[in-house]
Amino acid sequence: MKAAIKLFLIFVLLQLLGSLAAVPLVLMYQFVVTGTVDAEAADAQALLPGSLLTLFFTVWYLWKKDYLTDDGQIYSPVSGGYLGWTALMGFGAITLLGALVDELDFLPDWLEMTFDQMLSSWVGVLDIALLSPILEELTFRGAITRELLRKFRPGMAIFISGLLFGLIHFNPVQSVFGFLMGMLLAWLYWRTRSVIPCIVVHVLNNSLSVWAMLMYPDVDSLDEIWGPHAEVICLVVAAVAFAVGWWRLKRYPKAPDYDSPSAELINQEKP
Repeated sequence: MKAAIKLFLIFVLLQLLGSLAAVPLVLMYQFVVTGTVDAEAADAQALLPGSLLTLFFTVWYLWKKDYLTDDGQIYSPVSGGYLGWTALMGFGAITLLGALVDELDFLPDWLEMTFDQMLSSWVGVLDIALLSPILEELTFRGAITRELLRKFRPGMAIFISGLLFGLIHFNPVQSVFGFLMGMLLAWLYWRTRSVIPCIVVHVLNNSLSVWAMLMYPDVDSLDEIWGPHAEVICLVVAAVAFAVGWWRLKRYPKAPDYDSPSAELINQEKP
């Protein structure tokens, strides 16, 4: 548990470090290009470089601490069929959770303007849709969930992993979605010991969110896109997709629990 909390706090600190390091870089860029500096504008302009610096700092830390070392399983795609069923289940979960969060419209969205600024450039779109999901999966599933599974039974490890993933978003409306989706992603990691299926679902989720925000910038909920008559049909289809995907994935053999508490105990008892 201590290792998981430590990784969580380090991830938070590296986010702050990335944001702080980006501001002077933006100010220098302003001075070189315009001959003046605008500190207020620099805060907004530093969002994207700050995110990219956070990506660099976090990957560097995880690499130095051997969390990214290939153990023969962490980067396994499992199989093409598995990834296909994963995407189906993920699509269903994303749709159902999106509809659930739409009902919680009393929750504030503190980062709405931040996302609008990020989506104003193709690099920001790439960061949200691809780079951030990969970084978060390496951190929260490849490192944090793995550490939790070494200390707790799967159910508790999955719950704590989801809770930490919800908290890291620092945004009420995202935290609910992040908690529930975080548990699903932790379950995928527990079943496979690979971050690849988790990345598939995470990239799918963020890419669909980016597409919706770009295509429907003035829409606040899914039912406004679907319309009242199609909403029920879409939710039923999503529920079926999730159930079928879940059922199919559970039929695949689970990866060995080499780092579970019981496995560690067995290893300790070996002569």
